[in-house]
Amino acid sequence: MSVTIETERLLLRPWKTGDMAEAESLFRCASDPEIGPLCGWPPHETPEESMAVIRDVFASSANWAIAVRGGAAAATGETGGDAPVGCIDLKPLRHIDGDLASDAAFGERYGRYLGGNALEVGYWIGRPFWGRGYATEALRAVLAYAFETLRVDAVWGAHYTENARSGHVMDRCGMTAAGESHHNYFSLIDEYHDETLHVVTADEWWRERGAASGVGSVIPR
Repeated sequence: MSVTIETERLLLRPWKTGDMAEAESLFRCASDPEIGPLCGWPPHETPEESMAVIRDVFASSANWAIAVRGGAAAATGETGGDAPVGCIDLKPLRHIDGDLASDAAFGERYGRYLGGNALEVGYWIGRPFWGRGYATEALRAVLAYAFETLRVDAVWGAHYTENARSGHVMDRCGMTAAGESHHNYFSLIDEYHDETLHVVTADEWWRERGAASGVGSVIPR
């Protein structure tokens, strides 16, 4: 993944492999016990582990480092530059099974959006940067890339049902709650969690974009 996305305050960029400064920046956020377990992975224990994650996981997928651009960083007293403060990724949609798979109403409404042209988004922001709208800004930018460049049919997201903060971010970006999947096993942390699934379809995305621009429904075919 070599695409770079710029927003008003953020730079979403590819991760730098083999760069210890990059790994140390990631480690400062990813070693926080309040971050990884909410996403299904254990806190990083060393910068060397963070470097391996960048090399083996982040750099091999559509995964962007979230960095705060210089002007916005200066206004909030942050370091600036392009040091990562979190990440966001697009990946193939996980197989949806369990209670949702057998839910006739769910299948009737969303079944056509569970195929190969749907993606799943995931994200996290380091705790010192919570409450500033960075996750919302990054998610909106990646959704725009998914629909306007990749032309996907839908983008899904999931969060632990008890993690309401993540759900609010998806809600603000037009991703509506579609259902709950119960007792899902996360092998990296050896825990079970209920998850709430959110989705936004291409039609919904373009309809909202058209409404925001004042030109009515604009849905490319």
